[in-house]
Amino acid sequence: QVHERQRGSGLGPRAMVEVALAFHSSLKLPPSVKELEGTSVKLEPTWTIRDAALAIERIAAERKAGVQVCALLNPKRGRAAPPHELATEHFSSGDRVVVLGDVQPAPWPSLENGAVKTRTPGSPVPITIFTGFLGAGKTTVLNHLLLGQRDKKFAVIENEFGEVPIDNELLQQNALGMAEQVVVMENGCMCCTVRGDLLGAFDAIRKQMETGNQLDAVLVETTGMADPVPIVRTLRQTPDIAKYFQLDGTITLVDAKTLLARLGEYAEGAQDQERHRQISFADRILLNKVDIVTDENVAEVWRMIRSYNATARIIATVKGVLPAADLTNLGAFDINHIALEHEDHGGGHGGHGHDGHGHGDHCGEDCHEDHGHGDGHGHGHAHDPSRHDNDIGSFSIVRLGVEVEWLAFARWVRVIATLPEEQGNLYRSKGVLAAAGSSAKLVFHAVSDVTEVQNGPNWGPDEPRGIKIVFIGRKLNRKIIEERFLTLLQPIKASLRPISLAPGPAVARPNLASLAAGGQLHWALLGCWSKDVFRVSQTSSIFRDALFAPEAKGHFQSAATGALSKTSPRGLHTVEGALWLHAALPLVSIRSYWQAFRTAGVTLKTSCSGEFLFGEPLRYDSIADVEAAGVMWLELCEINKGDTLNFVVEFKWRPETMQSFFDVGGSATNSALVKLDIEDPSGDSDLDDVLRFRVNLNPEENADAQSSMTMHRMSLQLVGGRGATRPYAIFFHTIDPTYQVHINVPDNRIPIFPTREVFHQWHPLMAGLKQRPRLRFLIRLKPLEFGPLDAMCGCCG
Repeated sequence: QVHERQRGSGLGPRAMVEVALAFHSSLKLPPSVKELEGTSVKLEPTWTIRDAALAIERIAAERKAGVQVCALLNPKRGRAAPPHELATEHFSSGDRVVVLGDVQPAPWPSLENGAVKTRTPGSPVPITIFTGFLGAGKTTVLNHLLLGQRDKKFAVIENEFGEVPIDNELLQQNALGMAEQVVVMENGCMCCTVRGDLLGAFDAIRKQMETGNQLDAVLVETTGMADPVPIVRTLRQTPDIAKYFQLDGTITLVDAKTLLARLGEYAEGAQDQERHRQISFADRILLNKVDIVTDENVAEVWRMIRSYNATARIIATVKGVLPAADLTNLGAFDINHIALEHEDHGGGHGGHGHDGHGHGDHCGEDCHEDHGHGDGHGHGHAHDPSRHDNDIGSFSIVRLGVEVEWLAFARWVRVIATLPEEQGNLYRSKGVLAAAGSSAKLVFHAVSDVTEVQNGPNWGPDEPRGIKIVFIGRKLNRKIIEERFLTLLQPIKASLRPISLAPGPAVARPNLASLAAGGQLHWALLGCWSKDVFRVSQTSSIFRDALFAPEAKGHFQSAATGALSKTSPRGLHTVEGALWLHAALPLVSIRSYWQAFRTAGVTLKTSCSGEFLFGEPLRYDSIADVEAAGVMWLELCEINKGDTLNFVVEFKWRPETMQSFFDVGGSATNSALVKLDIEDPSGDSDLDDVLRFRVNLNPEENADAQSSMTMHRMSLQLVGGRGATRPYAIFFHTIDPTYQVHINVPDNRIPIFPTREVFHQWHPLMAGLKQRPRLRFLIRLKPLEFGPLDAMCGCCG
C-alpha cells in the first residue's frame, strides 16, 4: 500500500530523513529513557510511521530502556502522524519526533514485542473479544480485516442481541447473508452474525474448520455498549469450546475525538460504568481517528485512558487500518505471559505522567502500597476527570520470602470472585505467587468473577520467591481485601538440613540423599496412603526435606504420570477417612485438606457395592477435583455452627442411560436414588428419618426461537419427605472445579422442586456428565425448628 501510494502520487524516491528523538512533556522519564532524548533517528524512505515507532522501540531496547509508542507527534504540525502513512510525509530532517507512550527503566519482555506466533495445526484457535463505543469505527476495522488484508485468516462473530443488528451495514456491504450463517470470504476469513447464541456460532465455525478452512484467530465483535465480561465468562467456562478455541484477550476501540465527552455523559449511571469497564477490562486499546484532533488532544485522551487502565497497550490508528497482528497475540490469558509480565524488569508503568499512577510492580520487599490514580489531570475539559479518580484505581501487594498454601489461596480466590458490592467492583487482578510445596510459580488471573489459577514456569534457582499481585477495580475496599489476603501469607520454611551440610547425590552408589534428590523416593511412595508418606517424612531430616520440598510435588506427579494410566484416579478419599492425595497436592496442602474436612464435620454417603461395603471412596480425576473439594471443606469451616448436618453424595446414572440421553434430542433423564439416614439428636431411633433424593433433567423450551441451543432444567425429587418426623431446610451445592450450582430447598416435604438452573448442551455440567455420569453434591441439612440454614455464599441465600 505504501509503494502504491508513492507511485500514484507521481513523486520520485524520497530521501532518508534524520530526526531527533524527544518525549512528550507529560511523561515521567526514568534515567535510562531520559538519556535517549536527542538521539538521532534515521527514517528510511519506505518506512511508515509504524515502522518508525518500531525502530524507536528497538533503539530503546538496545540501550536497556523500555519504550512503547502509542503515537508519534510533530510539534511543528500539531498533529499525530497516521501510523499507516509514510514517515517522510510527516517529518523532515531536523524535526523532533515526539513519543507519546509508555516508558520504564528496562525493556519490556520480549514476548510483548517479539515475533508474531504462528498457530500450530491442531492447537486451539485464539479468540479476541472486540468491543468499543458506538461510532468509534469498529465496522471500518472489521471491513479492513475481512477485505483489506491477506496476512491472516480470521473468523468474525458479530455478537448482536437485538432483532436487527446495529452494525448490519457490514453484512449489507459484503452480502454475507442471513444470521447464523457462516460465510467464507475470498481471503479465507469467515463472518457469522449471532443474535443470542454465541456458543452456536462457535460450533458453526468449528464445523466449517473441519471442512479444511483453517483459521488464525476469531474475533467476537460486541454491540456498542456490550459488557465483555459475560462473553469472557462463557468462553472460559465452556469445556466443549475450550477444546477448539482459547481466549486471547479483549480489545477496545475508542474515538480520539469523542472519548472525553462520552465518558462524561452519564455520570454515575449504568452506561457510564459500562464505558469505564470497557476500557478497564481491555488488554489492548485502539485509539482511532488520531488524525482529526490536535496532538495535545491525543495526549489528553491518552492520559485519560491511562487513568482507567494502566497496563493495556494503546495503539493509535486511522480509518481502521492496522496490521492484523495487532489484533492477535495479546496473551492476556497465557500463563507464561502473565508470569513473564511479573518478572523484575526494573519497573512497572511508572512513566505515565500521573502523580501516584502506575502499578509499581517492583516495589520494595514489603511493599503493599496504593498505586491508585492520583490527583486529577487539570485538562480543562468539560468532563471532570477527578470524578472517577477516587472510584477507579489499583493497588499492589509485593512481598518477598513468603508463600501461600494452595488450598487456602484457592478459597480466597472464590471469595474475591464473589466480592460483595459494598466492597467494590473488581475489574482485573493478576498475580504470581510462591506456593508451599511447589517449585512452580502459582499464576492467578481474574476478570471480574471469572478466575483462573494455574502452575506457571518454575522459580529460577537464584530467583527470590515471594508474591506479587495487583488489584484493579472501582471503589475497591482496599483495607478488607488486603487484610484477608495478608492472612494467607506464611514465611517460606527452611530445610531442616541446610543444603551445604547435606550429602551430595553424585556418589558411587545410591544413598538416602541421592534417592531423595532424584525422585526415586517419591516413586517408591506413590502407592502408599498419604498418612504413611507423612510417617516416612518423620523418620529423618533428609526424607522430611525431600517430601516437603518444592520439588516434591513435581516428583510425585511425574511418578503418577509414568505409573498410572490416563483413566486412573489422581486422588482418593475413603469413607473410613484414608487419603491418597500426594499425587495431586503437596503434603502441606494435604494436611490443610484433612484438618478442614474434620473441622467441617462432613459425612461421606456414597453408594455401596460388593467391593466397598460402607461406600465407595471419593474419586478425584484431577488436581482441580481435589482442590474443589478442599475449598468446599474450608468454606464449611467458616460457617459451621454444629447444628447443621453435612453430607457428600453422588447422583449417578448408568453409562448407557446417559449415552441415550445425549443421543436422543429432547429426552429427559433421572439419576439413581440417594438415601440419607438422619439420626435424631436425642438418640431415639424411632425419631430417625430416612430421606431420599434424585436429580431430574427435563427438556426446557428455549425462549430464543432462533437459538440452536437445547435446554434442560434441573429438578430435585424428594422421596418420602412427607413421612419424616420433622421438616428440614436443605441446601445442595455441587463440588466441581468447572461450575457451581447452589439449590435452596426450603422444605423437604416438597415432592418435586424445580430449580432455577437451566443448562444448555455446552454447559460444563452437561460436558461433565458426558465424561462421567455422576453429579457430586454437598448436602447441608437442618431441621426447620432450629432456625434458618446459613448460606455458604451470596448467590444461595
